[in-house]
Amino acid sequence: MSYFKLFTFILSIFVVGMVELVVAGVLTLISDDLNISPALAGQLVTIYALTFAISGPLLVKLTERFNPKYVLLISLAIFMIGNALNAAGPTFTVIVIGRIIASAAASIIVVKILALTVVLSRPEARGRMLGLVYVGFSGANVFGVPIGTKLGELLGWRATFWLIVLFSLVAAVLLMFQLPNKIATQHSEPADNQLLHPKEATKYISITFILLAANSAVFTYISPIMLDQGYNLTDVSLALFVAGIGSMTGTSFGGAMTDRFGSRKWLLISLSVFMLSLLVFNFVLSSFVVLLFIILIWNFSEWSTNPAIQMGIINQVKGDTSQIMAWNMSALNAGIGLGALIGGILLENFSIYSSPFIGASLIAVCLMIAYSIKR
Repeated sequence: MSYFKLFTFILSIFVVGMVELVVAGVLTLISDDLNISPALAGQLVTIYALTFAISGPLLVKLTERFNPKYVLLISLAIFMIGNALNAAGPTFTVIVIGRIIASAAASIIVVKILALTVVLSRPEARGRMLGLVYVGFSGANVFGVPIGTKLGELLGWRATFWLIVLFSLVAAVLLMFQLPNKIATQHSEPADNQLLHPKEATKYISITFILLAANSAVFTYISPIMLDQGYNLTDVSLALFVAGIGSMTGTSFGGAMTDRFGSRKWLLISLSVFMLSLLVFNFVLSSFVVLLFIILIWNFSEWSTNPAIQMGIINQVKGDTSQIMAWNMSALNAGIGLGALIGGILLENFSIYSSPFIGASLIAVCLMIAYSIKR
């Protein structure tokens, strides 16, 4: 696969990741503009993630017989329409509809891009190419969310979503010229595909779900937490940039550590560090430098679990792993949605600072599940 095509795939994943994550940076701007509570604005994350989790497997199944290039281009067009509604919607209800449309389209975009990465790469380079394409997600953390937050501060939060529409248009044009009209997809015989250890695979997917719920319960509301401490949106943008650096480096480091220690052992180590970072989060809020360091460790350890979970799941399957990975992606987004919902309830009815402790409790459950893994 050419470098230009690789860049196009990374950009496509980057845009999808930015849409899901950027609400955390402009949350207070949305709530102020629409005269709603931050907790209600945070449910835009819940709506997006749950729509992604529910629609993904269904829409991918419905479109599997069609040309992947045209499915991808149509999905990107629908994705742009959804985000245009986000940018121009006069009411919260219209914006919710836009999030649902964008999320459903995104669920197809992600799967098709990853599938095409496999098909268009040499067999000996597929793992590395998939890893590079996944950089789009962490890149959305490093660059997309801080840029979107700063743009929202300067020009209003709606400008952030117009920027996403522009990025999506660029990605669609590049894909139109980069992808061949006919793409030979790969199919393996059903008899060759077998889930060898369903119980163990379920443990890994459960960790994905609970882990992302713990992370989302805190990360979605990091803006109101920091603003309540006297920080400004520029400080929030910097914190999100540091979080992105942690996610980008954590993904790469977690892959190396998984190869060295194995999925189970590295999960136990990284989950423990993640839990400790959440436990101390509230106690370092008064010191910006220390807070940035904890945010770095938090995101580094949380994202470093991803390679371990993926490798653990793959090891439970003989043959095609796409179906179980699709379920893992659904669990990931369902966890994000649940976490945003939990964080919103805590913000509205309890203390804004209780979410890190709830998140740490959920990670403790992940540790118990990881400890029980046998394969």
